[in-house]
Amino acid sequence: MPDTPSDLGSGSTARAPTAPSTLRLTVDGPVATVELTRPERRNALSPHSAQDLLTALADVARDDDVRVVVLTGAGGNFCAGADLIDLDPGRLGEAMVEFNKIVPVLRNLPQPVIAKVRGAAVGAGCNLALACDFVVADETARFTQNFARLGLSIDLGGSWVLPRLVGLRQARELALLGDDLDGPTAAQVGLIARCVPSEELDDAVTALARRLAGSSRPAQARTKHLLDATWTAALTEALAREAEAQVANVSTPEFHQALNAFRTRHQGAQP
Repeated sequence: MPDTPSDLGSGSTARAPTAPSTLRLTVDGPVATVELTRPERRNALSPHSAQDLLTALADVARDDDVRVVVLTGAGGNFCAGADLIDLDPGRLGEAMVEFNKIVPVLRNLPQPVIAKVRGAAVGAGCNLALACDFVVADETARFTQNFARLGLSIDLGGSWVLPRLVGLRQARELALLGDDLDGPTAAQVGLIARCVPSEELDDAVTALARRLAGSSRPAQARTKHLLDATWTAALTEALAREAEAQVANVSTPEFHQALNAFRTRHQGAQP
């Protein structure tokens, strides 16, 4: 079943970060969809496609009307990792510089990011999905840390995110053995948010995007930052950051609209 744009807006527009581009960026109302478009390589990443992705993410970060980002792949696969067919091992260090820019940019986007996964999410492609705030997959999805099979070690942030999602023991098993996890198993062990039947994936992602789009963008951005910061901050530092963020939140129009609606609903109610 082909990927379709979200139906949250009245119309969609396509934006090409570069030409020729290795991805398609569409904006439909409050939802931006970034689709990797190298299906002949199962959307594997090259230094050029990494630059295209960074450009697209920078574009949506600047768009104040975009509330949610969906990252997906064309042709029935999410991303097969780095493109080893054209990779020059002697220039791997240069390629890694480009690849390693992607995950911090994803994590620092002000909008929540949903990875919509069909088919292969392998190696760096798996960790690209796991760097998103939500991963929703269908039953065809296959999540694999295949680095050990190739004589490589885990990359694209996998060593950081994998233990945080499934625990260190499970992370060791996945990274050192390189076994495949299908969509239902990945959801069961907590690697991804959920797995749905193939025919329901588009609707499931649209429904999640609709819920996220109804929230305050500044508050969501601060929440994302606070959650990531907990891995390096002490409790007292986390509490201080939370207080600072809440003070900023109450100055936004979204908060005042929500507060007025809350007070209207509960006017006269007993405390």
